[in-house]
Amino acid sequence: MNLRQLSHLIALADEGRFVAAAERVHLSQAAFSRSIQALEEDWGLRLFERGPQGAVLTPAGRTLVERARRLVFDADCLERDAALLRGGLLGELAFGAGPVPAAILVSPLLAGLRREAPGVVARVRYGNVDSLLSLLTDEAIEFFIGDPRMLGDTRRVEMRPVMRIGGGVFARAGHPLLDAPRVTAADLSHFGVGMVSMSPQLQMFVAQGLGFASPAELPVVVECDDLVTLARLAADGDLLAALPRGLPAIDSLGLQPIKGLKTMGELYVDAHAVWLRGRTLAPAAEMALRLVREMAERS
Repeated sequence: MNLRQLSHLIALADEGRFVAAAERVHLSQAAFSRSIQALEEDWGLRLFERGPQGAVLTPAGRTLVERARRLVFDADCLERDAALLRGGLLGELAFGAGPVPAAILVSPLLAGLRREAPGVVARVRYGNVDSLLSLLTDEAIEFFIGDPRMLGDTRRVEMRPVMRIGGGVFARAGHPLLDAPRVTAADLSHFGVGMVSMSPQLQMFVAQGLGFASPAELPVVVECDDLVTLARLAADGDLLAALPRGLPAIDSLGLQPIKGLKTMGELYVDAHAVWLRGRTLAPAAEMALRLVREMAERS
């Protein structure tokens, strides 16, 4: 018995005549008759009564043809699921995102996945790079999006750039520094800055960009990985917030960039996809990264 023979059994049960059933499955009548006969011999049962009115199912045939329908249907579903998995359109996708990618990329990425692959169940984990790297090592997520400058040892992972997210220092409307022609490191120290947690390497980059000699001089008064919370703190007082451009909360809370701040270099997050070295990404993961790349191109 094989699935092809079961499809012949179903065809004859539906059509009731050998000629019509053979045509339906694209076989000659002789070949089709041999297939049905072989199935009856294998099972040791008579499945059809042959007569002038055609082929009529026996009681045993009626029982088995219903089982055959379920088997063939399940086999078709299995083939379909395999095709969908190959195309990334089915299954689960667990991935992570650092604070800035979480705020900028994840929402449109999930929307894109829902449009293109509604059969994929997405599971997202937020955290700093260290916690995401632990999840990756434990195989709780397939990849995460973060800044490789936050990583120490990169020998265990592979990376692919996805988007550079620019940033700046923002303040509430009416803040004393908004109209200042030149904002110095001393000005930043006077009001204090809120920003996400960073690796020592990235702290050095940010400190130099803002005009400080070392990370120890950074006037960080609030360290928080929730960017919306940082934005709200800036909107409610004189705190300055280092935020990525494009964060929706900037516009909704009326925050404005400190234009008089002449940074020594662009403040940005260099977002990369990071996964375990030697691991082949699943089709759904590849689809997700394609969607992120398309988002980057549009922006």
